[in-house]
Amino acid sequence: MADWRTHAGVDIAAAAGTEVRAPASGVVVEVTEDVMLGTTVVIDHGGDLTTTCANLASVPTVEVGDEVTVGDIIGSVGNTAIAESALASHLHFSVEREGQSVDPMELLNG
Repeated sequence: MADWRTHAGVDIAAAAGTEVRAPASGVVVEVTEDVMLGTTVVIDHGGDLTTTCANLASVPTVEVGDEVTVGDIIGSVGNTAIAESALASHLHFSVEREGQSVDPMELLNG
């Protein structure tokens, strides 16, 4: 059987409605309704580092071009990820450096 994954990153268990905060300062470069990941916010932190928060409630609190500071509220946990609708409520979090996926735990623990 082949290895099948819906995404890079980690799913962090959290109740629907839990505030999601910017993991580091940066600029919001994307706010979308992704077919697989649901409501998604991408932040460019400079230095070729971006983070993605997905499966958010359908109306994030930020827009493209907004500057955020670490800890700013960018949305709340939702249940918008169709690909993961069978899972309990959670935040999807992923990190890319120079366009390549990296282990998000390095940033979270770092």
